[in-house]
Parts: sequence; C-alpha cells; structure tokens
Amino acid sequence: MKRARQLLKWTTLLFFAIALYATTIGQSISIEFAEGHHKHLFYDIFLQGLPIVILLTLLWTIKKRRRRLVNIGIGILTIVAAIGMFFWSILLMYSFSYGAWVNKAIIYRHKRSPEVTISQQLWNIGVFGYAGERTVKLTPFLELWNRVEHIDTTKIDRSEWDVNK
Repeated sequence: MKRARQLLKWTTLLFFAIALYATTIGQSISIEFAEGHHKHLFYDIFLQGLPIVILLTLLWTIKKRRRRLVNIGIGILTIVAAIGMFFWSILLMYSFSYGAWVNKAIIYRHKRSPEVTISQQLWNIGVFGYAGERTVKLTPFLELWNRVEHIDTTKIDRSEWDVNK
C-alpha cells in the first residue's frame, strides 16, 4: 500500500510538473507538435486530467497521523482547487487546445535534408477561422515535434533550397 501511495504521489507530481511546463515555458520555446491532432490530444489529456489528478492528491496528502481538522481542511481545499481547475481548464481549452499552426504552403525544401522545409503557416482556430500568419523554417525533432524558426525568405541562401512545386 505504501509503494502504491508513493507511485501515485510521484505520478501526480510529474503530471503537475508537465502541466506547469506546458502552460508556461513550453509556450515560449521554439519546439511545437508536428501534427495538430497530437497537440490537441496532449492538451485534452492535460485539461481533462488536471481536476482528476488534483482529487487524486487526496490519497497521498491525507494522513492518519495528522489531526482530523487538518485532514478536513486539506480535503476541502483540494476539492475547491479541483472545481476551480475544472472551470479554469474550460477557459484554457480555447487558448491551448483548439488552435494550431497549419501549413498554407511549403515554399522551399532543403536540398540536403528534404524533410526541413520553409513553410507559410496560418493559425487555425477551428470554427473561429484563422487568426494569424507566419513564415517559418520547420526542422523535424524526434518525429513528434518540429523545431520552429521564424525566417525571412529574402535573406536565405537560395542555393541551399529547392522551390517546392
């Protein structure tokens, strides 16, 4: 039982760490999901799982050696936090989960590494249309992600790139 409690504790803490990273630092780094459906799946699991994981913390935060009043306080605080995170996740759903950069056109392919492309992309927000445009160099990273670099196509060495037809 103690081992299961420890496993649950570290699993919930890992989930919180990934959630914190994904909603803060992860938004500003230049690595993005290569496919929109992978991004949507990740954020759906995160947003729907967060209230559940908060409730699961009750299993390792409430302890017999603590006073009953302290345990009741922890329980109430955890339930309030879970309810709050449920409503907060609904708000976050629109900013994290439902938008994705989609290729409007692949402009160039690198001659030596054809998987590296320069693409024109649109920010697709589903039924709300498109909200932005960018031109980026996409370099695949571990098959699931792309390293994204904003690029000015007037400053590239065209001898290294083939025009995509």
